[in-house]
Amino acid sequence: MATIHFTMGAKGGIGKTLIASTMAQYLRERERKVDCIDLDYKNASFSQYAKLNVTCLDLETDGDIEKRKFDVLIERIAAADNDTDFILDSGGNIYIPLNNYMRSNDVYNLLLDMGHRILLHVPIMGGSELDETMNTLNELCAFMPDAARIAVWLNTYHGIIEKDGKSFEQSSIYKNHKKRIYTLVSIPKFAADMRQDVSEMYKNKMTYEEAIASPSFPLMPRQRIKMAKNKLFSAMALAKVCD
Repeated sequence: MATIHFTMGAKGGIGKTLIASTMAQYLRERERKVDCIDLDYKNASFSQYAKLNVTCLDLETDGDIEKRKFDVLIERIAAADNDTDFILDSGGNIYIPLNNYMRSNDVYNLLLDMGHRILLHVPIMGGSELDETMNTLNELCAFMPDAARIAVWLNTYHGIIEKDGKSFEQSSIYKNHKKRIYTLVSIPKFAADMRQDVSEMYKNKMTYEEAIASPSFPLMPRQRIKMAKNKLFSAMALAKVCD
């Protein structure tokens, strides 16, 4: 069976492409077959990672899904080797039409009936984006088939994940959907110098290995990027996010 990873979120700039690009690198390092697809045609952030060979699909027109193009995507999944990991990065602009179309056509159950695994990766962002990302998680947990597994990525880049003195795991949304959430991935909070180096790498749409080998980064920034990669990959392994 293939494994289909969806990064989901109604808001832009919350780390969906970070998750998608990191998963692609994590899985390839483990010699898995990876097929990367960028569904955010307007921003196309994921497909700017040249080393990841990402296909960019324009599925949305005037707030609706281009049905024939979506059919091609499903056929691509159906024709893949059973051990392929698909990574589909969905942007905020396509989140609503994509989910509406997949729900109305029962696509999630279609993929499950084909024998594939579905893993949803949902970022929770601290700071001003907390409420909206929590609401998205609540919505996805409510309508996803039971067999679809949900991984929550806790991103504290813009602030701690806490409301009214309660952590994420103390929140009512987590408690209500705990059985649906198979793992939590805590994205490490890097020190200022490491964060600056990693941000520069992301801005240039470079993979970790590209940055570590690049002469455009001095020796110590490359060392910090290597350490950042190890921290993030260790957090993913601990959470068993792609198992």
